[in-house]
Amino acid sequence: MNALKKILIVQLIAGMFGLTSCNHDEFLNRKNPNAITEATFWETESDAEAALTTVYAALQYQSISGGHLTYEMIRSDLGGTNDWVKHFPYTEFIIPDNSLPVFNKWAECYNGIFRANQVIDNIPTMDQLSEERKEEILAEARFLRAFFYFEVAHTFGGGVIKTSSKITDHNVPFSTIVEVTSQVILPDLEYAIERLPLTRPETLLGKATWGMATTLLGKVYLYNKEWTKAATEFKKVIDSGLYQLASNYAENFRHDVIYNSESIMEVPFDGSINSGAQDASIVDDGPNNAGGESSKLARWYGPYSLGGWQAMLPTYWAHELLVSDSVAGSNAHSSRYTATIAGRDAEGLYYNKPASELKADVPRRWGFGESSYVKKYANWYHLDVEDPENRSSIHYKHMRLSDVYLMYAEAVLEGESNINTAIEYIDKVRSRAGVVTLQEYINNDGGIPQLHVSQVLYGARTIVPATLENVRTHLRMVERPTELAFENSRWRDLVRWGIIKDVFTSHHNDEDLRIEIFDRLSDELGEAPPPVAPLYIEARIRPDFVNNWNFYSSDKHDYFPIPAAEVQANDAI
Repeated sequence: MNALKKILIVQLIAGMFGLTSCNHDEFLNRKNPNAITEATFWETESDAEAALTTVYAALQYQSISGGHLTYEMIRSDLGGTNDWVKHFPYTEFIIPDNSLPVFNKWAECYNGIFRANQVIDNIPTMDQLSEERKEEILAEARFLRAFFYFEVAHTFGGGVIKTSSKITDHNVPFSTIVEVTSQVILPDLEYAIERLPLTRPETLLGKATWGMATTLLGKVYLYNKEWTKAATEFKKVIDSGLYQLASNYAENFRHDVIYNSESIMEVPFDGSINSGAQDASIVDDGPNNAGGESSKLARWYGPYSLGGWQAMLPTYWAHELLVSDSVAGSNAHSSRYTATIAGRDAEGLYYNKPASELKADVPRRWGFGESSYVKKYANWYHLDVEDPENRSSIHYKHMRLSDVYLMYAEAVLEGESNINTAIEYIDKVRSRAGVVTLQEYINNDGGIPQLHVSQVLYGARTIVPATLENVRTHLRMVERPTELAFENSRWRDLVRWGIIKDVFTSHHNDEDLRIEIFDRLSDELGEAPPPVAPLYIEARIRPDFVNNWNFYSSDKHDYFPIPAAEVQANDAI
């Protein structure tokens, strides 16, 4: 056998040398007539549409609109976890620059940027397209490039600016958020806003619109603390009449209601397996792959015993905050609670069973310190368990009208000290949820209850006057985290407000007090105290703020580190 191998190797080498003695260049340089190259691709309108589709498809990457967003969300005060879950280091701000989630976020954003750059570079050269059609395609590509760069800038604290797919020197220095915004994001959005349509026909829903670009522009100004400019852009979106709050809050996070009246930017998923992969969420970042067709976010939110990974659990603070979302004259949970988390007292069916039956079947559920599970973007409302292959077809909403209302309220509050208008728009969101409005609290109680302060730990909540500072606190600590929980806005909000240290320290003190009370009762009873409403914590207090409040440093932890692979490959960093 070994002799045969040697003979074959010798013959192979001889054959190779034989080829070189023939017409070597002619043989090796033959062109594949079926290969798609840059020289042959950009010839028809269908080529242009196909290229643009790949830019949209990059939105489906898991780090942009899917399960890997949990690595970003879990850092905030809404997301907790158990210490044996692989997300745990992220709650502790122990985030290595060589970790896969950090690399994936960077790579997937830049994959989208590269695809957008290809379109932006090549569309102007296509004589087959009218000038009007060129501008339409370029407007979509430039909006998407601005979106991807916004994600890079506010995940990593800046980015490497690449605005052409044809560059050969990839040693480009790292630029700040301000530089990325001024050099790429703002020019791209201004171009897009002038040329994108207000609406799309039903067959093209999800494609870029004026509303998407204008909302993102307002968000850019808001993050820059350019309050007047931000308010102006948000008011344009509000006054356009293109969007209305959905009457049912929960329909924003279901697979069977898509592109509803509230949706501004929505990324579609159809639950299919991509490219024959067994795991539907696996995305091949290769140049010939468009993106994934399934989101794994649902499975990463669902409980272990119901087919999920429960990678992120609501903190006790988040749970009690949602309990405080009070419906006037009722003890029932609000629509925001029932659509966002499932506590042990979950109303209605949860994965097609009542909560009491689920608890009886598997006592570990809502046990060992797990007071609630994330429902938003999970398939709890129609499946028995989450799909084991990570298939979920729930569209992901990056922009919706209620967020615009709250951002507008913030902009007028900070820019104009306009408390009345801020309350008006906060109350539009509260009214849709069916909870007591701020104006009703003011009329009935003379002020606003501090709903973010634990009633379980500190008793009846203090009523404070509706001053600018107190309305600001309500917006930051009650309204935005309640309305937008687990939608990847909370950490970025805390960073731009500069309040992480204070907030986490407060939560740590609450956690210590909760543990102290639990331990005292355990000593008195000789065993763990029974679960008590409204959180029904069982067996232990899960520590979500034991270290991170003290470890946190703004200059180290506000943003992900630049991936080690990028630093090693880019000599300019």
